[in-house]
Amino acid sequence: MKETNERLIEKSAPGVKDIDRSWMTTFWETFSDCVIEMDTQYTVLNLLKKANSTFTIDIAGKNFFEIPADKEKAFVDSELSILKSGEVPFRRFTFLSKLGRYYRWTLIPIYKDGVLKGFGGIAIDVTTQSLNEITLYWQRAIIEEGSDFVSIAEVDGRVLYTNSVAYKMTGYDSASGEIPLDKIFNGQYLEAVLRDGHRKTIESGSWSGFTEITCKDGKKIPVEHNMFSIRNDKDETILIATVIRDITEFVEHEKKMEEARKAAEAASIAKSEFLSRMSHEIRTPMNAIIGMINIGRSADDLEKKNYCFQRADAASKHLLGVINDILDMSKIEANKFELSYSEFDFEQTLKNIVNMANIRAEEKKQNFIVDISEDVPLNILGDELRLSQVITNLLTNAIKFTPEKGSITLKIDKLEESDAGVVLRIEVADSGIGISKEQQAKLFTSFNQADSGISQKFGGTGLGLAISKRIIEMMGGYIWIESELGRGAKFIFTIKVKKTKGKARTKLADNVNRANMRILVVDDSEETRSYFTHIMKANNLSCDAVAGGPEAVYMIENSRDKPYNIFFVDWIMPEMDGIQLTRKIKEINGESSIVIMISAHDWNTVEKEAVSAGVRHFISKPLFPSALINAINICIGSDADESSGDAEHEGKGLRYNFKGHTLLIAEDVEINKEIMSAILEETEVSVDYADNGRIAVSMFKDNPEKYSLILMDINMPEMDGYEATRIIRSLDLKRAKEIKIIAMTANVFREDIEKCLECGMNDHTGKPVDAAALFEILAKYL
Repeated sequence: MKETNERLIEKSAPGVKDIDRSWMTTFWETFSDCVIEMDTQYTVLNLLKKANSTFTIDIAGKNFFEIPADKEKAFVDSELSILKSGEVPFRRFTFLSKLGRYYRWTLIPIYKDGVLKGFGGIAIDVTTQSLNEITLYWQRAIIEEGSDFVSIAEVDGRVLYTNSVAYKMTGYDSASGEIPLDKIFNGQYLEAVLRDGHRKTIESGSWSGFTEITCKDGKKIPVEHNMFSIRNDKDETILIATVIRDITEFVEHEKKMEEARKAAEAASIAKSEFLSRMSHEIRTPMNAIIGMINIGRSADDLEKKNYCFQRADAASKHLLGVINDILDMSKIEANKFELSYSEFDFEQTLKNIVNMANIRAEEKKQNFIVDISEDVPLNILGDELRLSQVITNLLTNAIKFTPEKGSITLKIDKLEESDAGVVLRIEVADSGIGISKEQQAKLFTSFNQADSGISQKFGGTGLGLAISKRIIEMMGGYIWIESELGRGAKFIFTIKVKKTKGKARTKLADNVNRANMRILVVDDSEETRSYFTHIMKANNLSCDAVAGGPEAVYMIENSRDKPYNIFFVDWIMPEMDGIQLTRKIKEINGESSIVIMISAHDWNTVEKEAVSAGVRHFISKPLFPSALINAINICIGSDADESSGDAEHEGKGLRYNFKGHTLLIAEDVEINKEIMSAILEETEVSVDYADNGRIAVSMFKDNPEKYSLILMDINMPEMDGYEATRIIRSLDLKRAKEIKIIAMTANVFREDIEKCLECGMNDHTGKPVDAAALFEILAKYL
């Protein structure tokens, strides 16, 4: 090391005597962390470090730029360039190294025969000093650029420092001298501060208070007044710092909070709470009524019109019940609530209830099961409106608190029958969020829900269960709940009704040969399969049930000696859907096989393709026993060649026919989806919907060859149409570059259309959707 040091000294200070060289070597070894020598390209030739050096980077043979942190490299390059220019005899600069420590470098150029050969010098660790400087800088910035009045005074009160904020806050000019404390503070308050505040600050280290200061212009500002003791190493107070903070916003906020609290207390009056919560309950069925009427008015098909108006009628009845809740609660509280008894068709009442509730269940893709025991009377004497009100409320809650693709079951059993009447047990079970024991205690109290967050997240008045409980009790029954948090819930109640004469239960037709009939049910819902076998067993019919198409094909192929003759097939199933399975059934079992399709979806959506595949009849979910038996009667008693509905539809002579094509429509609004389905129905095109751009990208990526064209909404949650289109176009798939993507949006200005084209879309169609324009653009690309 000594030899290298001497070489450096010789290069940087030629002619220095040996004793001086030794002195310089000792100086470097004592006061520097390292000595460095490098060539003109900054390659390190020698690096000498003392034993306890903090400089631990090994860069011998590497470039000097391996030392600085990335953010410092530009600065280092600038400094070395100046040194290399030869304009200065040395360069001293400090930078942060990759070690996280600051080093001050002193470098000199090394010449030989007037030619620059490299550089040499030393580095000193100045981390502590640098960090102290940085700390002082930001402390000064906080004090000077902050929003608090700061001053420092000696113990005797002589002010040594006042920041600029203090003058700005009080309105005084710094050039005029100190801020007059006797003018900005109330005299009595200032006296207390001087008497008690200083003493407590010195004794305990700090003091605080709240007051008002008066500015030079007379304006009063509420402030938080704090004093702190600054002590020496002997723990003696040598200075007192004062910090005054403007708390105007805080005080105003507190006033507003107090006003809001009082307003909230006033708003908690029971009747006001009741009316505000009723808004949601009224709007839900009203939306169903308006939507179904509009769709029904524009429909050409009489069956569809009837379907829409039936659902609107069911929703209107529910709406009437909700409105009457206002009077019901008043009557209950006044003990003047009465029931109105009449004879009614219980099964039809249940169908009306289920039709209304199923609208929301379909939207959430929930599995809705109705299980009615064979011994439940079809016609009863009771209060139809009140019973409907209770069941509807329980179903609505079950659907609301159950996630998508969950299960809802309405189960009705007869417990007992006597001369006094029939006791029915009605259960609404769900696979939803569940309810804890503590929450259950609040459920049947007026205006209460399981917890305070329920109404915000799910809506509801919090009144339905209280009214339901009272109605059930007046019907001679009681209600209870079986639930655990996170494991769904069962709301169960009993009622007493009287059995009456009315329409006869639907029975198998006389020409149905039970002995020769074999039924196969294909549905991916375990609950549906169980319900089917229960109903068929009750009617002495042989029935097997499987979960999907492949299992069904296996059963059919292995029962050729005693083949199935009626198939109940769900439309939407994994692996093989109902249409595909129908074709397979006809292929294996023969064209005479009777296929009855079941689905929670609108028959109009699948009718043409289903009939073409050989489907004979359709039943809407949830399933009722009478509907199943009636379907068998119709199909067994009908002509095998009956296809009047299909022939009638084909006779319309469609102008646009896109049969064989599948559209992917990215649309997040349910009513818009329903409108699109209604418009596209006559074209026979298949449609898949995606609720947002992210889902649309995933669906296309999973099956790119399936889709002939994409209709892309622009404004959607999670991912909009622009981003979704860019991602699709960037996929490493040939189809991603070829498929036509059409913007579908209410943004119809020229710049909006240009933006759609720029991101990779092929064309644009506006909203509201014009059927003729939509058909033309589809025809253009399909």
